[in-house]
Amino acid sequence: MSFKPFGVSLWVVLWSVLLSGCIFSSESQQVRETTEKFWQSVLAKDMETTKTLVTWESAQFLGFLSDNSVSAQRFETGEIKVQENIAEVATVLYGGEKGDMIIPVRTVLVRHQEVWLVDVQKTMGSMVSGAMGAVVEQLNTFMQNGLKDLDRALSDNVNQLNQNLKQGMDQLQKDLTAPPSAAPPAQAPTPPSNAI
Repeated sequence: MSFKPFGVSLWVVLWSVLLSGCIFSSESQQVRETTEKFWQSVLAKDMETTKTLVTWESAQFLGFLSDNSVSAQRFETGEIKVQENIAEVATVLYGGEKGDMIIPVRTVLVRHQEVWLVDVQKTMGSMVSGAMGAVVEQLNTFMQNGLKDLDRALSDNVNQLNQNLKQGMDQLQKDLTAPPSAAPPAQAPTPPSNAI
């Protein structure tokens, strides 16, 4: 029995698995690099560099990114999904004055002649829904905190009112049980003087 054909087959299978892993890793790396360059140039307001990283069809939407509608302080990239010629990168923009407003975005890329380019229109579509979600979440948090503060304020006011009513009742009870103070004796009317 010869193990040579089996060994060669096993070697070919292992080599192809390693090669496909390298290719996928390379694709993912290219997608991540393009995404990071894109967002760095957008946040730096470097539209010349940004134009080189987007699809020709979606370049017209760059105006929305350059008019201060994206005022993020920084960004982070996460999970990458690559399916044939389309890739999505989970991206988080940190906006607001303090950089504490989280806006989840799906950066959408398209492979064009072996190069990955950002589809601005689809990315902005995901940004709008992500921003709306972030605003709704912040409003929800604000409302919950506001209701807690309102409950606390109402509780404090009711407690204060209860205490004032109790003090008033105690004072009224004291006033009712105390003996009446001696009234000054009624003075007899002075007779009119008969001066003649």
